[in-house]
Amino acid sequence: MVINILKKNRRVFVTLLLIAVSLFSSEQNVNNPKKEKKPFKDRLYVGGSLGFGFGSQSTLIDVSPVLGYALTDDLIAGLGLTYKYYQYNDYYLNLDNNELSDFKSNMYGFSVFARYFLTKTEIPVIENIFLHAEIEPLIFINNFKMMPYQNGNYLDIFGNYYIKEKEQISLTGIFLGGGLRQMISERSYLYIEVLWNFNEELYSPYSNPRIRIGLAAGF
Repeated sequence: MVINILKKNRRVFVTLLLIAVSLFSSEQNVNNPKKEKKPFKDRLYVGGSLGFGFGSQSTLIDVSPVLGYALTDDLIAGLGLTYKYYQYNDYYLNLDNNELSDFKSNMYGFSVFARYFLTKTEIPVIENIFLHAEIEPLIFINNFKMMPYQNGNYLDIFGNYYIKEKEQISLTGIFLGGGLRQMISERSYLYIEVLWNFNEELYSPYSNPRIRIGLAAGF
């Protein structure tokens, strides 16, 4: 299933790769004095985000650890793991007896991201701004299967018809945006970022814009 997701989104991966290579190449071509090469461990970052969303109708718990690698002083590329629990109360209406059922799901997946900092400006605040690109495939099991042409006996809040049958669903978020970091040590920082999902789907657990707060810490 994950391989199929990657094949369907190969253009997005190629685009992100080209952006990363372009930024990396431009960094190497800058006419600066030669710097001592950093050890591998000094280029690694760990961190991620922990999110909770509670509303009158919905609940979202998001655990997303990440591992990043500094290609240059300005460019970080990385991988992340994703686990989410999502619940929406009274999401389905049983047309046979008018009873309501909740939408509940455990979602899991991974992400690939690139983050570019505007440090070369050497202007306070602006040098802590970064641009962010990310792709996040997710897979989850739904206890209700969508049916075409009003062939189901359950109706969701958007007017779609379902039957009560398990269905595996995959969706892919494509995020672009930026954020701001606040240094807490020489190699660690807190960040807040605002991202826009350019591939929003019916079951997407996010609403645009996506606001995320996290931590990145160097070894």
